[in-house]
Amino acid sequence: MNKITLSMLAITLSLSALCSQAGFQPTTGEPQLRGGFQGPSARQIIHDVVSALNASDDTQVELTGHIMSSIGHDDYIFRDSTGEIKIEIDDDLWLGHTVTPETQVIIRGEVDKDWSEVTIDADSIQLTQ
Repeated sequence: MNKITLSMLAITLSLSALCSQAGFQPTTGEPQLRGGFQGPSARQIIHDVVSALNASDDTQVELTGHIMSSIGHDDYIFRDSTGEIKIEIDDDLWLGHTVTPETQVIIRGEVDKDWSEVTIDADSIQLTQ
């Protein structure tokens, strides 16, 4: 009986440590919000749609503008003052926010360039104040 109890305790502690390392609250399963560095970077970051359309695959972007429409599943049309581009936003990135075409947002992600089109694969969405 003691071996079973000790085994269960070891498993529970291991899972708790893994959840913590993965960024999840062990009790709720919700992602933990963690801070990080915001400032200059050695990597080039694109700040407008027209530059993103001409950038190399996997180039980092930080676009400020508006999500104009949903075009199916996780795909949306994003617009800034320089143009429009298709973006892919996974459901977990919304973080409970409701966004309309009038809501200004910052999309951080990378250029996804294939043979026929250029899109943005979003890593995060931030509402501007």
